[in-house]
Amino acid sequence: MKFLNVAVIASLAAGVSFAEPPSNFSGWELVFEDNFDGTSLDKTKWNPTYNWGPTHNHRAYCAEENVIVSDGTLKLKGEKKKHAKATGDRAKAKFNNKEIPVDYTSGAIDTKNHFEVKYGYIEGRFKAPWQKGTWPAFWTLQDGWPPEIDILEIPASRKQHHYYLHYTDPSWYSSHGSAWDHEASFGGHKDDNTDRSADFHNYAVEWDESTLSFYFDDKKFASYNRPTEIKQLSAQYIIVNLAIGGWAGDDIEITADKPAYFEADWVRVWQAKPAKPDTVRIMSMNFGTCMVRTADDKLALGDCKGDNAIATITPLSGSAYRINFGDLSLDTPNESKEAGHTMSLYKWNGGAHQKVTMQKQSGYEGSVVRMIMQHSDMYLRATTDAERVVQSWEDDWRWYQMWRLLKPDDPIPEKDTVQKDPVPADTTVKDTTKKDSAKTDPAKKDSTEKDPVKKDSTKKDTSVTDTGKTAIPVLGQIANLYGTSVHYVSNSLFVEIGSTFKDGATVRILDLQGREIMRQFVAHGAAMDVHSLAPGLYHVAVSDGKHVDVKRFKK
Repeated sequence: MKFLNVAVIASLAAGVSFAEPPSNFSGWELVFEDNFDGTSLDKTKWNPTYNWGPTHNHRAYCAEENVIVSDGTLKLKGEKKKHAKATGDRAKAKFNNKEIPVDYTSGAIDTKNHFEVKYGYIEGRFKAPWQKGTWPAFWTLQDGWPPEIDILEIPASRKQHHYYLHYTDPSWYSSHGSAWDHEASFGGHKDDNTDRSADFHNYAVEWDESTLSFYFDDKKFASYNRPTEIKQLSAQYIIVNLAIGGWAGDDIEITADKPAYFEADWVRVWQAKPAKPDTVRIMSMNFGTCMVRTADDKLALGDCKGDNAIATITPLSGSAYRINFGDLSLDTPNESKEAGHTMSLYKWNGGAHQKVTMQKQSGYEGSVVRMIMQHSDMYLRATTDAERVVQSWEDDWRWYQMWRLLKPDDPIPEKDTVQKDPVPADTTVKDTTKKDSAKTDPAKKDSTEKDPVKKDSTKKDTSVTDTGKTAIPVLGQIANLYGTSVHYVSNSLFVEIGSTFKDGATVRILDLQGREIMRQFVAHGAAMDVHSLAPGLYHVAVSDGKHVDVKRFKK
C-alpha cells in the first residue's frame, strides 16, 4: 500500500489510457508525498488542525491529540465528547447560516504555509468511518473563498462520494473578484456498490488550466472543461479532515465506546515534468499519410516525407497538448462542437478548441494515440476520402481515429499497395475559409431500421481456402444482436459479422503497424486459416465501405 518506485509506475502507465497518475507524454514528477510512517504527524508538511483555528462548519472541535499516526496510516479520531477548549466563540459554529453546537471532538490537518500547488494530479488513499453523522473530506483551498476543490466528501451513504469545484459566478467575478455570496459550483456525486468504509480506496483530481478530471481507484469517472471557472484557482493547499454533523446531519452514530476513524494510507501530488516541444509526423494508421500544412495554410492529409508534415507537440499542463505546423496551431474553426467539422490551422489563442488530449493506445509498437479536442470531447479522424481531418464521435470510424506519432528519425512506413475496399465519398464539408461554419458529418451511427434476423441459407464463401470448420452457432446469434465477433481456436480465426453488414463485408487482418496481412470477403461467417501468422497480437478490421468494426485477437 506504500509508494511504488517512480520507474515502475511509469512502466505500468505506458500501456494504458489512464493509470496512477494518468499517462502523459512528458511524464510526472512527484512533488509531495506523505506515507504517514512513524509515530507522529510530520509538522514540516502539515498543520495539526485547520490553519484558521480548531472549528469550522460542523459540530467538532479539531484537536491535535485526535490526529494519530500509527501502523503506517493517519487516523483522524472522532469522539462523542465536548473538548475542554470548546468555550466562548468556539462553543458554537455555523452551517448553512444556522448556529450549531460544538459538542464533539475530531481531527483535521492541512498544508497551508508548508506546501501549495498549481496544476497537477492530487491523490490520496483513504478509508472512511462507517458511522452516520460523520463527514470525511479531502479537499483544497487558497486564501479567500471561493474557490475550493472537493476531491472526496462523504456526508451520507458510504457507497457514494461527492466531488465539486466551488467558484464565484463569472459575471460577478469579472468585475468584483471572489465573493462567498455569489458562490456557484459544478460536480456531483459518484454512486456505486463500493463501501468506502470497508477498505481503502484512491481518490484523485487532475487539474490543468482549463480542465478538472476526477478519479476513483485510478479510473477517471468525470471531467469538466470549464476554463473560465477554473482560472479562478491559484495555488492550492491540501486539507484532510473528519467533520461531525453539519452536512452529515444530526443523527450521529458515534458513541463513547465506538469512536469514528477517518484513515489515510498516503497523500501524493504530481506535476507534469517540463518538456520541450516534440517534433513528430502524425500518420493516419488507415491511410499511411500524414497531417500536413497546405500551401494555403490549411490542414490536410498528404505525403509523410514532405517538410510540411513536420509538427510540434507541446505539453501544456496535465494531459493537454498544443499541435503546431510551423507558426500555426491545430484549430477547430468557429469553436464548433459539431461532429464532422473540418479541422484547420490558425494562430494560437489558447482556447480549448485548440487543445488536444492524447489517449495512448495499448498493444501497438511505438506511439499510437487517439486525439480528443478538449472543447468538444470529440475525436480526430481521417475522412474516408483520405483528404481531411475532422472531429467526430468516439465510436465513428474508430480505425480512422488511430494516429501514429513518428519521430524525425523513425522510418516512414511504405503505403499499403493492396487494393482497398471502395468507400463512399465523405460528405463532410471542407474548410474553405479560416473561419468555416460548422457542418455535420453525415456518417453518424446507422439508425436505419434493421432487417429481422433470418436463418442463414446462403452458401459458404469459396473464394478463399476454407478449412471446413464452422463457428459455434451461438456466436452468429450474438453477432446479429451485438455486432461482429472474432474467436481464435487452433490456427483458425472464426469471424461472425454483425447485422450492420447486411450484404457481407471484407475482413482484413492487420499487424500492429497497421499493415494488411490477410483479407477475405465474408457473407455472414467464416473460418480464416491463420496458421501462417507469427504468434502475436493482431487487429481485425471489418468494413463494407459504410461501416467499420475493429476487433483484436491474440495468436
